Amino acid sequence: MRLKLDMGFGFARRAWPSQVAGCLVLLLLPTASFSQETRTIDGKKFAVHAVQQGQTLFAISRAYAVPVNDLLKANPDAKEGLRIGQELLIPQSAVVKKEARKAPVLLSDGEMKHTAAKKETLFGIARKYGLDINDLLDRNPELTSGLREGMEVIIPVRPASASTDPALRPAEPTHLIDHVVQPGETLFSLGQRYGVRPDEIVEANNSLPEGLKAGTTIRIPQRGAAPETKPADTEVRPPSAMQRIGFLLPFSAARNDSVMVASANAPNGSRFYEASRIAAQFYAGAQLALDSLAKIGLNAEATVIDVGDDTRRWGVALKNPAINGLDLCIGPFHRTAIEQLARANPRLPIICPVPQSNKVVLGLPNVSKTVPARSDLVKHAARHVAAKHARDNIIVLRPDIAGDKDIQEQMSTTMNASLASMPVRYRDSVLVMKPGRRDIGDLAAKLDANRLNVIVAPSEDVEFVTAIVGKLKGLAAKHQVLVVGVESWLSMDPVAAADLDLLGFTFASGTFADPADAAIQRFTRAFRQRFNTDIDEYALLGFDVTMHYGLELLGQSTAEPALHMGFRMSRTGPENGQRNEHGIMLRMRDLRLERAQ
Repeated sequence: MRLKLDMGFGFARRAWPSQVAGCLVLLLLPTASFSQETRTIDGKKFAVHAVQQGQTLFAISRAYAVPVNDLLKANPDAKEGLRIGQELLIPQSAVVKKEARKAPVLLSDGEMKHTAAKKETLFGIARKYGLDINDLLDRNPELTSGLREGMEVIIPVRPASASTDPALRPAEPTHLIDHVVQPGETLFSLGQRYGVRPDEIVEANNSLPEGLKAGTTIRIPQRGAAPETKPADTEVRPPSAMQRIGFLLPFSAARNDSVMVASANAPNGSRFYEASRIAAQFYAGAQLALDSLAKIGLNAEATVIDVGDDTRRWGVALKNPAINGLDLCIGPFHRTAIEQLARANPRLPIICPVPQSNKVVLGLPNVSKTVPARSDLVKHAARHVAAKHARDNIIVLRPDIAGDKDIQEQMSTTMNASLASMPVRYRDSVLVMKPGRRDIGDLAAKLDANRLNVIVAPSEDVEFVTAIVGKLKGLAAKHQVLVVGVESWLSMDPVAAADLDLLGFTFASGTFADPADAAIQRFTRAFRQRFNTDIDEYALLGFDVTMHYGLELLGQSTAEPALHMGFRMSRTGPENGQRNEHGIMLRMRDLRLERAQ
C-alpha cells in the first residue's frame, strides 16, 4: 500500500487522547500481592515492587504512600515509563506515615481499591486521585445511591494525558527483536534508532562481553506486546490492479495548531482541536484496515487530503486535481461538502462515514452513507420485537409529543407489518396506549400476569422517559417487564442506569464494541502499539468502513467481519445513493450492555 499526502500532516505522529464513553462495569481482577523483599543500598532500606500490567507510577506511589518524585529519584529509569516485570525500589524513608494508614490497595490491572472514611465524599475522593467524579460513578455505579463509611471504591486508571506524563502511563510488556550489527554502529546510535537506552541493550545481551561486532546478531528490547505472527498456511493473494483510495478528512491542521498554542495557557482546555482529533483517530483506524487489506491482495494507493471543517477550506480542497484519479473516496464528513464533491464528480463512489441525515443520499446515486439513521434503527428495533416477542404482550406507548411523532409512527407501522407475517402471535396487531407526558394511565391494567410484557416506548423526550421508567420499575416487581426504547436514554441524566437494568432496557444501535470480543482486543493492542494511544469510536469506524469498501474493491464484500458494525446497504430509488440499514440490538444486563438474544 502506497501513501500520498496532499496536505501538511505534521501532527500525524502525535499521541491523540481517546474519548472514553459508556458505562460498562469491569470485573475486578485479583489484588496484587506486594513483594516482601527488602534491600539495603548505601545504608538505606527499600521495599521491592514487581510491576504488573496496567500499573502506573501514580498508583504505586499512592499504594505505598511514597511521593512520585521520591520514586523517580530511586528509580530514574521510570521517567521513560514502566515495563511489566520491572523491579521498583520503594524508599522506606520517604513513606508518608499519615497517608500509609489509609493507603489504597493496588490491584493487578493498575486500578486501586479505596475504603471510604467517615464523612468522606465522592467529590473528595475524585479530587484526591485526580479524577472527574463521573469516572468514579462509571466505574462504581452502585455509588449513585450514596457513599457510606467503609464502602470500597474502585479507582480506575486515569484516562488523562497518559502519553505525556510518565506517572500516569500504564506499564507495558516488552519483547525482543533481532538486529544485525552494521559497521560503525554504536550502542548510542542503536538506542536512538530503536528508542531504548544503551544500558537496556547491554542488559538484554548478557552484558555484551565481546562488545558490538559487525555482522553479529543482538537482541533489542521493545515496549509493547510482540506482534502476532501470521500462520504459515495463511493464504496470501497475488497483488491486484492498483486501486486509488482518497481520504478527505477534516484534519484542520492550521486550526489545530492554534488550539494547541492556546491550550498551553489553559491547563483545563483540550489539547487538540476536536475535528482534528476525530480525523486522526479515523485515519489511524483506516491505516490498520489498509494493512490488513494489503495482506489479502488489495494493491492500493492512499491519497490523504485535508478538507478542513468549513466552506472556505473545503471549497479549495475539493478542487484538488488528485481527486480526479480516485477509484473510491472516503469522506468528507460534512453534508454540504459531500454534495459539492458528488455533483462535481458524478462517477466517483463517495462514502459518507459519519452520522448524517438520510437526506445526504437524495439525488446523489454515487454517495453511500454508512452510519444508520435514527429512523432505520427504530424500524430495526420494531422488526426485532415482532420476530422475538410475537407471542408476548406487546404494548406501544404513544404520548402526544410532537418531537416523537415520526418515530412513533415508524415503530408501530413496521412492527404491525412484521407481525402480520408471523404465523403464531398473541394478537394480530400491537396494543397502542396514549399515556400523558408524566403518567402511564391504566398501563397496569393492560399487563398480562402470565406473559412477558414488552413495553415499547419510541421517545426521546426526557420528561416522558423519566416518568415512565420511574413508574414501570414499580410494576416490574409483580410482572415480567421488558422495555424497548432508543439509545438516547443512556445519556439522559435523570434516568438511572440501575432502573434501566431492572427493566431489561433494549434498543437498536448502529455500532457496538464489546470489550470482551477477541477481535476488539487484538485491534486495541495493535492500535496502541502503532500509535501510542487508545482507540475511540472513530478509530473503529475508520477501520470498519475502510475494510468494508476495500473488500468491495476486491469483490469480497462479506468476506471479513466488521469490528463494531454491520453493513446492509439499500437504495430507495435509482436516483438516490445507498444507506446502511443494519442495526444491532443491545440490552442492559448487570449494568453492562450486551447483544440482545
